[in-house]
Amino acid sequence: MKWMIRVDMEGLTGVVNMSQVVPGAGEYPFGLSMLKHDLLAVIDGLLQAENDRVVLYDIHFFGTNVEFFSLDPRVSVICGKPNYTPENKAYLQEGYDGMVLLGLHARAERPGSVLNHNYEHDIRVMSVNGLVVGEIGLEALMAGEAGVPLVLVTADSDGAKEARELLPGVLTVTVKESLGDAAALCYPPSVTGELLREGARACAKKAAELKPFVIDGPIELDMQFKPGELFHKLVKRVPEAFVAPDRFVFKGDSVLEAWEKYLVAKA
Repeated sequence: MKWMIRVDMEGLTGVVNMSQVVPGAGEYPFGLSMLKHDLLAVIDGLLQAENDRVVLYDIHFFGTNVEFFSLDPRVSVICGKPNYTPENKAYLQEGYDGMVLLGLHARAERPGSVLNHNYEHDIRVMSVNGLVVGEIGLEALMAGEAGVPLVLVTADSDGAKEARELLPGVLTVTVKESLGDAAALCYPPSVTGELLREGARACAKKAAELKPFVIDGPIELDMQFKPGELFHKLVKRVPEAFVAPDRFVFKGDSVLEAWEKYLVAKA
C-alpha cells in the first residue's frame, strides 16, 4: 500500500508550547525528538509489507523538520512546503491508498485546546461552503479531491475529537489531553509509541472502509483574520476577495483552487 503522511508538530507527544515547535527556539530540539519518536512509530505500523511505501509531506514552518537518518528506505520526504495546486493534487496525484495527519491540532477558537490555530495564527476562522474547518478538515478535503481518504489523525484530545466530529469513522490516536492554550496532560513516549503503532497498523483495513471527504464545487473558502501584517497584505493584493472588515472569500471550482489563490496572495 502507499501512504501519505502530513507531518505537523503541535500535536506531538509531550509538546505544549511554541518554544518546542519554532525552528531556532530554545526547546525546539525537544520538539524534534518527539517528532522523530511519533513519526517512526507511525511508519513502523504502516509498513507491513515489503512493497509498502510512505511519502511524508512536512507542513510545519519551513517544511524542514524531519530527521532523515532513521527513516526506512521505503520512505521519502517532500521538504520545503511546495504549494498545493489543482495540477499536482496536493502531491497526491500518484495513487495513494490513504492519508495520515501526524502531530495535528484543533482549529482556532476551540476553547481549551493546546496550541490550536489555522495554519497562520492570524486566521481566526475558516469555512468551506459554510462548513467550519481547521487544518484537519481542509487537509482532508484537499486529499478527498484527489480521491484519497483521511484514515488516521494523531493529535491532542481536542484535535482528535474535532477529527471524529468532522469525519465519523476516521481513526484517531490521542497522545495528550488538552488542558489549555499551552498545557496538557501528556502521556510518556513509552505509552504513545505503542498507541501510534497500533493506530497505524489498523490503517490498512480501515482505508478500504472510508470514502474521500469531498464538498462539490463551486467552492467559497471564507477566511476571517485578526488585524495585522498578513491581513493588510491581502487587502492590497486581493481587494476583490475582501468582503467584510475582517473577511476574505477565495473562490474556485475546487477547494484546492481556492486554497491556491490564498497561498499565492499571501506569499
